[in-house]
Amino acid sequence: QTHWAWDWPTHLKTHGERSHNSAYVLLNASAEQLQTNLWDATAPRVALKEQHPQGFSAYERPGELTGSALLTHPAALQAYTDALVQQTQQEGLSYLELRGSPQKYSTDGMDFIARFQAAITHSLNSITAPQRPTIRFIIIADRRADHRQLQATINLAVTAKINWPEFVVGLDMAGDEQYRQPESIAHLFTPAFEYCLPITIHAGEGEAAESIWQAAYHLHADRIGHGLTINDNNNLAQRFRDRNICLELCPSSNREVVGYQDPHYPDTQHAAPYPLMALWEKGIPLSLCTDNPGISKTTLTEEYLTAARMVGNKLTQWDALAMMKQGFVHSFLSSAEKQELIKQVDARLFQLLTETIL
Repeated sequence: QTHWAWDWPTHLKTHGERSHNSAYVLLNASAEQLQTNLWDATAPRVALKEQHPQGFSAYERPGELTGSALLTHPAALQAYTDALVQQTQQEGLSYLELRGSPQKYSTDGMDFIARFQAAITHSLNSITAPQRPTIRFIIIADRRADHRQLQATINLAVTAKINWPEFVVGLDMAGDEQYRQPESIAHLFTPAFEYCLPITIHAGEGEAAESIWQAAYHLHADRIGHGLTINDNNNLAQRFRDRNICLELCPSSNREVVGYQDPHYPDTQHAAPYPLMALWEKGIPLSLCTDNPGISKTTLTEEYLTAARMVGNKLTQWDALAMMKQGFVHSFLSSAEKQELIKQVDARLFQLLTETIL
């Protein structure tokens, strides 16, 4: 059967073990079936939050056979980290911040983090030292969870940071913004505030700038995921510039969730222009991210190419390099680690540029 019923992910979760069911589907479904039911079922993947009957969950549909669908089974972990490190090398990345939800992968989130770090270390050890990327982990709290679950995830992030300070570097909150505003759960973040845990919050992805304001002032965000509507509040935009708070823009998922002009997608011709250059020209720190590369079928390289296309090729090579550097500057590494990594990357970039010129 080429087309599956919309609720097929529910059957994977409720009829037997989800990881086994997901693995069976991946191994036995044809490429056409996977394409049809993971991506084509929500095509065109433009402005899904407002234009698709399933809203934000339509954007998430391709993720039904990744993440917690597979990582709940220990056998998947080493294969996953091996593929992850290989992809990191292929993209030429020096530093990678992964985001994940250990509380969704195991009944014991701490145990999962321990096994995950061990698997990543094993994968990295197969690489010669100079080419070995630095990989760190940010724990995601789902804003759609109830207060008890959110509190447990925040406590997990703090404890994990204490136990694995060189691996766990921060806390993120993601999920459909329409579900819950930051001010309603700010009190739950007190343990993270007390431990001075770096925090990034998804806000302003199709929602009013008020959501960004709350993330900054109620949740003390060090970075904001997306922040696309910040220019609607000039005082807030200026405050972000003054406080050096970085935005994490994700062109592909921004088009898919919110909807912005992209010449590769005819359905976007009447959509709003992508605000990347307006934010950049205002002096707000920002960098480009992949959001969820499996869902959007993208890479970091592709995100820069997509961004250039979405802003009418106004993004210069020097703009792109400066945005990349902002990613290093606003990483959740310690100051000493950050400075050393930036020096290494600057030296490598200088070498590449001089070789090109000569």
